[in-house]
Amino acid sequence: MHATDGRAVPPPPVPSLLSTPVLLWQSSGPRRLRIGAGRARAELARLTAAGALVLYDPAAPSAVELVHRHTCGPRTPIGPAALPLPVGEGVDAPRRVAREIARHGARTVAVVGGGSAMDTAKLAAVLAVGGEPRFTTGPHSGLALLSRTDRPAPAVIAFPTTLGTGSETSGVARLPIGERRSRLVCSTTLCPAGAVLDPCLTGTLPRSLLAAGALEILLRLTGPLLGPHPMADAAAEWFLEYAALVRRTADKLLSANTLFSAETLRSAATLPSTDGSRCSDTEPAAALRLRLATVSAASHQVWPRVGVSPFAFLLWYFADTAATVTGTAKNAALARLFPAYLELALGVRGRSAWADGPRARRVARVLFPEAGPDPAHCREAAAELLRRWGIAPVAPLGADPGRLGSATVTSWPRALTGITAKDAAALYESANTPC
Repeated sequence: MHATDGRAVPPPPVPSLLSTPVLLWQSSGPRRLRIGAGRARAELARLTAAGALVLYDPAAPSAVELVHRHTCGPRTPIGPAALPLPVGEGVDAPRRVAREIARHGARTVAVVGGGSAMDTAKLAAVLAVGGEPRFTTGPHSGLALLSRTDRPAPAVIAFPTTLGTGSETSGVARLPIGERRSRLVCSTTLCPAGAVLDPCLTGTLPRSLLAAGALEILLRLTGPLLGPHPMADAAAEWFLEYAALVRRTADKLLSANTLFSAETLRSAATLPSTDGSRCSDTEPAAALRLRLATVSAASHQVWPRVGVSPFAFLLWYFADTAATVTGTAKNAALARLFPAYLELALGVRGRSAWADGPRARRVARVLFPEAGPDPAHCREAAAELLRRWGIAPVAPLGADPGRLGSATVTSWPRALTGITAKDAAALYESANTPC
């Protein structure tokens, strides 16, 4: 290529990882993505009319309301079935649901619920056609894969009733295996064929779950930026821009003037949404919830992850182990670990097994400009943000740091290459020191 004056023009820079394939479970997304108020009712009506099997979380008020309206009304067509999911009922739950899917001969499964509900339905759909998870029985890896099947699994359409998990657009699912242990099952067959994001589905979430979801989205975006893995420039820009958007949106959503109390929401005659009679009352909060849900769904898609290592989110592996060993919620472990890990990342001069220091400092300048360059001040700013959102302070992790460190590097050796059990224990010890 030459400029108009005849001089050679160098080719545009190509990020070194642009041609590096990500793992297969990150390579696809839903074929149908429906976003907006009123979408859930319209899409579920279409699916039930076509005879889809509907699975729902009986503990989610918005799921119960939506499913009841479209499967128990006088105009409900003959054929569709609605079944409550056995969420939280142990290792047999996916297989129990798989038997129901097979018994109904379902070609399409609609699942209305949170992350655990969606994970259960995704796994059950594959188990129903003979897929089997493959994993080591010991704590040698936190990952599991699915065996190939000769038959196509039923199409899963996800209606998330919570924020942050991203299960509605990801090819992974959490499989409980007993004794406070689980495996992260990875397969392209687990990615839902479609997802519906509607603010009416998150309208009854209490403040604590809204905040936890916002934190999970924020850390899914900033985790790869803080970590040591190389990243394409375009991907880094996308993650940073949307991390800042998530913080601004969550700040607005969690302010007192945009939230309704759980009692107000439960006493409403209809679910609050921007397409109903209560539009003028709830539109600001609904729009904010929908924005967070959309960013969460997009964060699992392949296009912002071009050139990103599938193991880039180191903090997730530490939080996952802590949650598994101590029996606490993953978001609680993330909240406890994030400020300490941020301080550690900011203290890295170049790049280490822990972090990319320059990139981490850019994250801190964007998310915590008030803290300045000092890593300790940034840690305090992160802890203050969590307190303002109503997440922190949380109790110490409740397990010996040495035990946690050993469990982490044993379960995730490929993800934590270069980090020793002693190193990991030091992070857990630091996280137990209050800011």
